[in-house]
Amino acid sequence: MADPVEIRQRIGRLLERVKRRDDYGTLLATGQVVLKIDEVDDPEAWRAAIRRDARADRIKVRTGQTEGIVWALLHEAGKTSRSEEFHRYNRVLELVVPRAVEHHHEPLVALRDGDEALFTCQRCDSLGYVDAACGPVIGGSLFEDDCPHEEPPEDTTLTWFTIPPRP
Repeated sequence: MADPVEIRQRIGRLLERVKRRDDYGTLLATGQVVLKIDEVDDPEAWRAAIRRDARADRIKVRTGQTEGIVWALLHEAGKTSRSEEFHRYNRVLELVVPRAVEHHHEPLVALRDGDEALFTCQRCDSLGYVDAACGPVIGGSLFEDDCPHEEPPEDTTLTWFTIPPRP
């Protein structure tokens, strides 16, 4: 486990970085951005701004408006690096989710940005941090301390995909 002070600093940097991001920055970081139509003033202007920024960066994007949402997707040019990131992230999930469940937590992803993720327990205020690219770096009370709730944890989406079914 990583040093608790380092984990708090990493969580702070992750939150600040994501908080500063606009929609185009989210698109660049994650490969997609999806918003409810009522979250943007003018859906067509939003799509035009995304396309304008992408043209300036010489990046191919697709935008659209469908059933109450507006969306933008990056062209598949970065597919290999995103695929590698996806595999690193899934490998680290297989390490940390069982660890959280051993401590009787019900783990959920609170925030993910590339190889970094912040997890929370849906029953208590425990947090866990993971950086899948750096070792991985793993830390936080979600992976180290027991959940204060006595009853066994319920399954979450993360446990369905990372822990074999119980008999």
